[in-house]
Amino acid sequence: MQIKWLEDFAALAKSPSLIQAAEMRNVTHPAFGRRIRALEDWAGVPLLERKSSGVSLNPAGRAFLVSALEILDILRETHKTLQQPGYERMHKVRFASGRTLSHSVLPRLLSRLRDAIPPFQSQVTTTSLQYGIEMLTDGEADFLLCHAHESLPDKIDSRDYMHLGVGRDKLVAVSAPLSGTHPRYQVPRTPNDAAVPFLDFAPAMSLGRILRSRLYTICPGEKLNVVYESDLAEAIHAMAREGVGLAWLPLSLVRSDLEHGIMVRADSTASDIDMDIRLYRSRQNPKPVVRSIWASLQ
Repeated sequence: MQIKWLEDFAALAKSPSLIQAAEMRNVTHPAFGRRIRALEDWAGVPLLERKSSGVSLNPAGRAFLVSALEILDILRETHKTLQQPGYERMHKVRFASGRTLSHSVLPRLLSRLRDAIPPFQSQVTTTSLQYGIEMLTDGEADFLLCHAHESLPDKIDSRDYMHLGVGRDKLVAVSAPLSGTHPRYQVPRTPNDAAVPFLDFAPAMSLGRILRSRLYTICPGEKLNVVYESDLAEAIHAMAREGVGLAWLPLSLVRSDLEHGIMVRADSTASDIDMDIRLYRSRQNPKPVVRSIWASLQ
């Protein structure tokens, strides 16, 4: 059985002759006739009444036509369904992103892209840096959006991966105000300074790694008394606003609070820690939409 035999038979049912049906199917009359006979051989019975005035379906042919049309409809719908996941896979762009970046940087990035390239569907997974790297290297993500710093792993800083700088940020020491612009907790600078409650990032967070790479060159570690730890910068932000302790947070996250006096700097800009924001992708990613996004950002 071949699908084209069913399509030939459906065309013949709409035509008064084999010649016109052959023309509809864009094949020669002899070739079309051979295919109909092959279909009848498969069925094991004649399906046509052949007369000098033309051909028509016999009772067996009419019964077979019902099944043939149903089979063709099922096959078309099945083919369409089977293609859809592939279409979606090629047009769905999967981002792995740090939690803070997923709402501070990624929305603006996606907005710019939607004005520059054809429509695409985006899927965002917020995750730790290590798992985000694994998603990218395992092909589970098309892009990784993360903070970059020399303290971070270099697994994806290789010739197999590409990156673009899509922004800059910095970690700044902040505290709830005690009065005016004076912080409730100041960054301790010397062994003689009082210890302060400290709000820390979870070790797996890229922000935590970046902070710890510089923290103990800024202040004595024993003067930071960790009272709260979280893998969510927004949670640390909320605790700092409540006056629970000192924290280093992305300027993009606390800028509004600093401008409105809800929070104040806990030290001079000398304790700021600069960070790049990068978008990574594999050089081998086959999706045209990924390449379009990359070209647009470049």
